[in-house]
Amino acid sequence: MFLFAVAHGARAQEICNLRLSNVNFANQQIHIARLKGSLQSTQTLLRVKGNSLFDEKAAFKAWLAVRKPDAGDYVFNSQKSIQLNRVTVFKIYRQIAKNAGLGEKLQHPHVLKHTAAMLLVQQGANAFLIRQAMGHKSFDSTLAYVNPSDADASAALLKAFNQAL
Repeated sequence: MFLFAVAHGARAQEICNLRLSNVNFANQQIHIARLKGSLQSTQTLLRVKGNSLFDEKAAFKAWLAVRKPDAGDYVFNSQKSIQLNRVTVFKIYRQIAKNAGLGEKLQHPHVLKHTAAMLLVQQGANAFLIRQAMGHKSFDSTLAYVNPSDADASAALLKAFNQAL
């Protein structure tokens, strides 16, 4: 569930709302039903060659092989085979983050949306692509996630001058 969240900038409730019918293994795409007035989007399942931890199709297939069926067709369900609650997503993520030694401010799943946005920034994606990937209607929303550090800005300036001169 957290690979899905970071790969597509999904919120905790969007994780909970993901349905089996939103995942198309044949064309390797996933439909994200965004919340908070964000843009709906259909994106390609993440697959980083040479890194099996970032193979979203394989991760979904592995989960579905052990997942108990539920009446609601939700991809991620609770132990009671009902729709997973966003509070449960938060608790699971917090425990994983705590075990990984992340600071308290980073122990919430919304960090994954920020991570996805900042990865795009660091790879030089333009604001239009970041906006679309995150599902934002407004560029103001995108700007709230994209907070490069002074070091990032300095490195970008240095790179720009080196390429220009």
